[in-house]
Amino acid sequence: MTVFVTYASQDQAAAEALEKALERRGQFVELDNGQAAQRPVGAGDVLVLMVSSALLFTPTRLRLEQRALDAWADNRLVVVRLDKGLAPVGLRDLPSIDASFEAQREFTWMKVADAVRDVLRPAAPQHADRARAPSSGPAPARRAPRKRGAGWVTALLLLLAASPGAYAIVAAAAIWLVNRIGPTPGTWRDLVADITDLGVRLGLPAAAALIVFGAAAAVTVTIVLWAAAAAISALFRPRVAASRAPPAGAEAPAQEEASDATFVSYARANQSVVLPVIEAAKQSGHRFWVDQQGGVSAGDGWAGEIVRAIRGAAGVVVMCSKAAFESDHVKREIYLADRYKKRLTPVFIEAAEPPEDFEYFFAGVQALKLHETPESERSQAFMRVLG
Repeated sequence: MTVFVTYASQDQAAAEALEKALERRGQFVELDNGQAAQRPVGAGDVLVLMVSSALLFTPTRLRLEQRALDAWADNRLVVVRLDKGLAPVGLRDLPSIDASFEAQREFTWMKVADAVRDVLRPAAPQHADRARAPSSGPAPARRAPRKRGAGWVTALLLLLAASPGAYAIVAAAAIWLVNRIGPTPGTWRDLVADITDLGVRLGLPAAAALIVFGAAAAVTVTIVLWAAAAAISALFRPRVAASRAPPAGAEAPAQEEASDATFVSYARANQSVVLPVIEAAKQSGHRFWVDQQGGVSAGDGWAGEIVRAIRGAAGVVVMCSKAAFESDHVKREIYLADRYKKRLTPVFIEAAEPPEDFEYFFAGVQALKLHETPESERSQAFMRVLG
């Protein structure tokens, strides 16, 4: 387990101070200013991103930003703000710990250590995202919690139920051994007679003594066999579960089926331009997934309908504009599309120069300058670029 502290080179003193504080809490820490290659953030690791005004201008910003988005996507990210400067696009609205007041940073590092501990804490079986997912039917009934004393009560009842049969089996075995000892061993009829005589002494009717002894013995044998089967099942159940569990670090399979819809990523400020283009293209039979609710919120991680939509989409169209290049939602949607190996199609709805972090995702991808296309031909041009 490793805590990666990523930072701009100008913030090395703060990174080293945080490193010492985390190591005092028993964490293994590696500093990462982006100048050397680091292994990916694993399932047992945490990445702490130190955000400052220097981060935007450090030569290694793209590498640090990529690692931060990777950690965010896996819910392994903790953000610490060293000043009031802006974070890179895609990371600006992430929940963060304020460390801008240098005089109180020793106390702030304790908050960071607590946040790291919370990330490393095993997740609850039921993810919080299930409360947001659309329901496909009535909620399943919850199983009542099992009382601690229920097992002991059951064991005691079974022991009491098996006692008469155990006595009957031991008594019959003793009578049989006595009958077999001596120069003239007793016959089967003698054994039955002796068992009947014992039952009469215990207060049972002579005609029913043998039946009661046999029934009690049968109940005891059944309880013993059932207990043995349950013990064997409990012994092998953990091994079977472990053999079926996915390997560590493996990504959980997607729950939804892939669709032929194209996901549309755009800035909300361009909604009046984007939606008419999409509606016109729908007339040709193409299916689109368009979010009109506000995008993936920063704290959602993998949760949310938009993430599932990108994971199951046939491709992703990015409606490029100045507002889109400043949108945290658009940046994260492009990142998720790249992570899931989705085909990206940049469509420029206005003259805008993509920043270098967007150019990284657009490299080698065919783009459409829709704003330079006559309005009557935009739908056809849009469909052609989609293929």
